[in-house]
Amino acid sequence: HDAIRQYICHYTKPGDLVLDPFCGSGGTALAALMEGRKAIAIDRSPAATFITKNYCTPVDIDELQRAFEELKRKVKPEIDWLYETRCDRCGGKATTAYTVYSQVFQCPRCMEKVPLFDCVKVEGMTEKGKPKKIRACPYCHKRGIVEEISTRAERFGAVPVLVDYICENGCRPARSERRYNDQDKRKRECFEMYDMGKIREIEAKQVPHWYPKDRMMHVESETGPWGDEWRPGRNFRTVADLFTKRNLWTLAAMLAGIERIGPPHDDVLRFMISSCLLNLTRLYRHREGGGGQPTGNYYIPQINRENQAWLAYERKFADLVNAYIDLNNEIQSAQVMISTDTAVDLDSISGNSIDLIFTDPPYAGKYQYGELNFIWEAWLGLDTHWHDEEIIVNEVRGKTEEDWANMMRQAMSECYRVLKPGRWLSLCYHDTSEGTWELVQDIMAEVGFLTDTGTDALYIDTGQKTYNQSQAEKVTKRDLVINFRKPKPGEITSPIAITGNEDKTTFNEKIRQIIRDYLGANPGSTKDRVYDEVVSRMVRSGQMEAHDFDNILRTLAEEIKTPVMKNLFEKKEPDLFGTHEIGRWYLRETELVIADAAETAREDAAAEKIGAFVKGFLNKNPGDEGVHYSDLFEHYVYTVKD
Repeated sequence: HDAIRQYICHYTKPGDLVLDPFCGSGGTALAALMEGRKAIAIDRSPAATFITKNYCTPVDIDELQRAFEELKRKVKPEIDWLYETRCDRCGGKATTAYTVYSQVFQCPRCMEKVPLFDCVKVEGMTEKGKPKKIRACPYCHKRGIVEEISTRAERFGAVPVLVDYICENGCRPARSERRYNDQDKRKRECFEMYDMGKIREIEAKQVPHWYPKDRMMHVESETGPWGDEWRPGRNFRTVADLFTKRNLWTLAAMLAGIERIGPPHDDVLRFMISSCLLNLTRLYRHREGGGGQPTGNYYIPQINRENQAWLAYERKFADLVNAYIDLNNEIQSAQVMISTDTAVDLDSISGNSIDLIFTDPPYAGKYQYGELNFIWEAWLGLDTHWHDEEIIVNEVRGKTEEDWANMMRQAMSECYRVLKPGRWLSLCYHDTSEGTWELVQDIMAEVGFLTDTGTDALYIDTGQKTYNQSQAEKVTKRDLVINFRKPKPGEITSPIAITGNEDKTTFNEKIRQIIRDYLGANPGSTKDRVYDEVVSRMVRSGQMEAHDFDNILRTLAEEIKTPVMKNLFEKKEPDLFGTHEIGRWYLRETELVIADAAETAREDAAAEKIGAFVKGFLNKNPGDEGVHYSDLFEHYVYTVKD
C-alpha cells in the first residue's frame, strides 16, 4: 500500500475519489483513505470484500481487547480439552503445540509399510542417470540396500508420527517433542497413551458446532468438484476434509463463540480466524529444519502439520492489534464504499465521476482466485456460488481466453465510462504469458485509453516474492504498473488519426494504411471485419466521412472465396445441406512488400531499443553476465509502443 500511496498522491488531491474495481484485499482503498481521499472498492469475491472491509475500518482497541477476552472465556476450556496431553519428563499437564502426520507407503522390496517421515534421504539416480535426492526404505537401508519409496505408489493413509508439546508444570525448556517410534520408552508410551489416545477420543465424538460441509466448488459430480480434472493426490472432497477433526472442532467452537458475542467486533474476530485459517489446514507442509507453510494450491503434502488453532489465533490477535493501532493513526478519511459486485457493470457509479483508478485485474488463467478463496468463504458463511461471474480462464468451468477477453473488455469499458476525462488508470501487471500483454494493449486501445508515453518501467517492488517470482524465468520479478489516460474531449486516440481536416487524397491514404495494417496483422479476414476496423477509427475520431471502401480494399487486397458447408435448416438430414462461399481477404504481393517493410522497420526499431538497454545495463552492472528476462520485458513494455 505504501507504493500505491505514491500513485494516489501524484494523480489526485485530497478529497478526490479513487476506484479499484478488482480490489482484492483492499490495498488501493486503504492507501486512498490514508491519503485523505474517498474510495470505492469492488470485488466479486465476498472473501475479498470481507478482508477489505476489515482493513479499512478503524477499530476501538480497548473494546476489541474486551471482546477477545470474552471469547477466550467462552471457548478456551473446550479447546484446552481438545489439545491436552502429558509431559513425558515430569508427568504433568501439557498442551499440544503441533502434530506431524505422514503418509504411509509400502516398500516394494521388503514389503514393510513405512511412514514417509521415517525414510532415509540418500543420493540416488534418475531414469536418465542424473543424481538426485531420494527417500529410501529405512529397513532396507539398515541392511545396506537403497530401495526408493516412491510417493506415486499406493498410499495407506496418513498417521501421526511426531508431537510437539508445551509443558505447563514448570519444565525448562517448556517445549519438547516425541515420536511414535521414539527410542526413549517413556516418550513412546506417552505418545501412544496421551497423544494417540486424545486423537482417538476426539474421532469417537461428533463435533457439537456448525462447520462447513460444502463440496469444493459446489459441483455435484461424483468425480469431484472439478469433475474429471480431480487428481488422485487431491484426496478430499469437502472443505471439512482439509482439516483434522481436532482443528475442525476448534474452529467451529471459536466461530460459535464469536456469534454469541455479536456486534460490533464479531467481524474483526472472524477476520482474525480467516487470516490464520490456511495455516490450520492439512495443506500446511512440515519442514524438518523447522517452520513450514501451506501449499500454494489444493494439494495435501505427504508430510503435513496440524498446528494448534488457539495458539495461532492468539499470535494473530497480537499482530492485528498492533496493525490496528497503526491504522487508526494513519487513516485520514472514513469515506469508503465496498461492494461485492461485478466490475463488468458499474451502473451504480455515474459517468465521468472518478479521479483515479488503480487496480490489479485478473490475468487470464494464472491464478484461480475463486478456488483459492473458497475455504475462507465457506467458513465465513459467505456466498460460494459466484464463480460463473469470475473473470478467469478455467477450462473445467468452461471459461476460455475469449471469455476472459470479453469480460475484461466490458470491465475496462466501464472504467473508461466512469473515469473523468484527462484522468489516469494505473494497471498492475505481472503476467508475461505469450500474447497476454498484447491482448491487454488491444483491449485498452479499443476501449479508448491512451498509453503512457514514458520510457522507463514503473513497478511495485515488494520484499516478499511469490514462489513463481523467486524461481521462474519468464515471470516478472515485480508488479509492473502500466498507466493509461482517458483522453480529453476532442483528443485523438487512434494511432492513425482521422481528424476531419484531411483532403480527399490524404483521407484515402489513411484509410489505405488502416486496411494495410489490419490485413497485415489479420490475413484472411472477411470484408465486414476490415470494414468494422475502418469505421471504428472514424467513430473514435467523430468523423464518419464518405469513402469508396470497396474500391480502396480491392486496390490493396484480393479476395479468395472458400466453400463452406451450410446446414440450411439447422437439421441433421444430409439432403438439407448446401454450400455457400465466404470471401477472405489477403494483401496483394506488392502491398505485402510495403507491409513487410513497415513491420521490419518496426522490429528493427524495437531491437535497437532492446540492444541499447542491454548495453547500458551491462555497463552499469559490469559484474553481471547478462540481463534477466523480466528486466528486458519491463523495458520492452514501456519503450516499444508500436
